[in-house]
Amino acid sequence: MLNSIKNFFSLSEGNNKKQDISHKNIKEEYKNLKVSNRLKENSNNINNIFEKSTDLIIREFKIASNEKFGAILVYIDNMIETIIFEESIIERLINKKVEYSYPPNSKEYSQYLLGISDNNIYQDLSRVVDSILDGKVALFVDGINEAIIIDINNPPGRNVEEPQSETVLRGPREGFTESISSNITLLRKKIKSTNLKMEEFRVGTETKTKVIIVYLSNIVNPKIVNEVKERINKIDIDFVLESNYIKEYIGDEPSSNFPTVYSTEKPDVIAGKLLEGRVAILTDGTPIVLTVPSLFTEFFLNNEDYYLKFVAATFNRWIRYIAFVISTTLPGFYVAITTFHPELIPTPLIVTLIKTRAGVPYSALVECILMLSVYELLREAGVRMPRALGQTISVVGALVLGQAAVEAGLASTAMVIVIALTALSSFALPSTDMSLALTYPRAIFLLLGGALGFVGLTCGMIILLLRLTSLRSYGVPYLIPMAPIQGKRLLDIFIRRPLLKKFKKSWFIKGRNSTRR
Repeated sequence: MLNSIKNFFSLSEGNNKKQDISHKNIKEEYKNLKVSNRLKENSNNINNIFEKSTDLIIREFKIASNEKFGAILVYIDNMIETIIFEESIIERLINKKVEYSYPPNSKEYSQYLLGISDNNIYQDLSRVVDSILDGKVALFVDGINEAIIIDINNPPGRNVEEPQSETVLRGPREGFTESISSNITLLRKKIKSTNLKMEEFRVGTETKTKVIIVYLSNIVNPKIVNEVKERINKIDIDFVLESNYIKEYIGDEPSSNFPTVYSTEKPDVIAGKLLEGRVAILTDGTPIVLTVPSLFTEFFLNNEDYYLKFVAATFNRWIRYIAFVISTTLPGFYVAITTFHPELIPTPLIVTLIKTRAGVPYSALVECILMLSVYELLREAGVRMPRALGQTISVVGALVLGQAAVEAGLASTAMVIVIALTALSSFALPSTDMSLALTYPRAIFLLLGGALGFVGLTCGMIILLLRLTSLRSYGVPYLIPMAPIQGKRLLDIFIRRPLLKKFKKSWFIKGRNSTRR
């Protein structure tokens, strides 16, 4: 019985290997194919390459309504602008011209009739196939060994909307979409400069996802641009479905829990970072845009700070830094002080704490771990639930579970307050990446506080600080301007100075001295 099962699976594996080899051979063969001057051969090659593709359309017609001049148009259904295709391409090619400078069966006739440049005429069949997969139309004319590529692609997509994860009270409400061409247009609207440069890459052997790097040539450090290009070219992966695939390959310190690549959905944020000398990476199919190099302090700043008065913006920054400290250390601090250092708590307060913990059957450390686990469960459930119910489920679930846990004696009132403050503080951070990154150090501080008290917390903070100091993002120190210290730049982290003030841009990012006005 066992041998028969093994033989069955071995046969299946052998068949799979044969199929993989055959697909590989087909792929390698069409890589070396050229466009033929015979229309039937081109049609057969396209059909063989796109075998079992029901959405592939091969439309035959006669140029200038003459039986001698055969041609085909090849495209993928629902990937092109149908009205433009019928009116601007089919009608022009089929209608008979009374006078024309070139014969209808020549390349120049269709090229000038449709306004196609020489850059969109390919002889390699692999480039033609890639263009068809991009949503473009390929024109094959009988007697011509080249294909004319017509770009009228219009794949389905959503309109420009405000990002749900980065809402603002003041400032632009538009966000990036899944269309990389729309995202480029949004950046061009913000920065109308000839210095805004864009370079295209293709990543993923199967998806061939379009990736574009964007930078301002008069501001950016060329070494950083070259490093980004080198890292993207080294990516060897089958598919890229979202920008995080690129992020994990090009980021520094993959083992670090803290993000070394910044990500956002807002064009105004990307425009501001480009003007600071960063390099942006746009990925087709996702609204998330990346920027490098990324600094620790970037995740606490918000473009909305510059849309408010500098006093209010400065106060908001202080709130975020305080929220970072609370979210990271409050559970560990509470467990440490109640377990090892109760003498530091005022007498009236410690009496209250003793009363609230009188019916709890386990230690503060175990209680805190359980409550944090419940919080993470509620947070994940709120994200995954339908949008109309997610927020309600999170709020009602937290209230009901918290009240029930206190009444059942499974948790103290003080612990519920501590976990609630921790959760609110994590939500106060403007960057989701930084908020999620705090989960791991929060758990470490909790264990250290529960095992060693303030000594463990102090050691954990020192180790965390040393770790952050050692991080680099494209050669730029992660904690700059705090480590190494830059006096004037250090002030800008905590105080949003008025826009009338002039200050120098970071030399570590730009590689040269300059002043922002």
